[in-house]
Amino acid sequence: MEELILGIVQGLTEFLPISSSGHLAIFTALFNATPDVGYFAFLHLATFLAVLIFVKAEVFEIITGITKKEKEYLNLASKLILSTIPAVFVGLFFGDFIESVFSSTLLIGVFLSITGILMLLSDNLNKNLKTIKSILYVDALIIGVFQAFSVLPGISRSGTTLFAALFLGMNKEDAVKYSFLMSLPVTFGAGILELQKITFSSEQLLGFVISFLTGLLGLYLVKKMVIGGKLKIFGYYCFLASFFVIMFL
Repeated sequence: MEELILGIVQGLTEFLPISSSGHLAIFTALFNATPDVGYFAFLHLATFLAVLIFVKAEVFEIITGITKKEKEYLNLASKLILSTIPAVFVGLFFGDFIESVFSSTLLIGVFLSITGILMLLSDNLNKNLKTIKSILYVDALIIGVFQAFSVLPGISRSGTTLFAALFLGMNKEDAVKYSFLMSLPVTFGAGILELQKITFSSEQLLGFVISFLTGLLGLYLVKKMVIGGKLKIFGYYCFLASFFVIMFL
């Protein structure tokens, strides 16, 4: 039952800007269990598949453009790779520290508050100056640095990347697309690196399937709410979750 609940939590919270890793750690604490970072990473593979299906048209467009050696798609692919590098660096060299943070509910509560602040600020960012193809390489790097901080439980990956993209002037729809696209290598890499730590069971595999299905729902919801200017709702939720974690866990 624990694996199934964590699968639902991962799927719904991976793309909603409320931090999936933070919620996985919170629910693990509620179950009075030891955080299983390997299983958490395995669930990331499920949400990787959900994103791949959700942005399959954009992925196909980019791959087609690359094979035709079209400059705008080669540049976009290079920017996506650049955005990935900071998170990969942090994951490789600070993995042990990150794993230790999963056991600190106090830090998770603080990080949830930071995510909440970013979400409140994001709703007021609507410059619409740049598209997914017109952002600069320095923009891509900055968004990547924000994503790197999201390896900390309580800091939302989608929340930080959306905030950074909107702050840098990207329109809302393209900010969502860019955030989803740049999540693909990170979620896939995290899952693959931790697979050797997992002892598979039928419950974990069912949790994987549930995480995939709820991930698709989460993707739809976050796209709708970003474009509708309702990120503040997630901000208020993060503050409530932060209060609960700090006071009661």
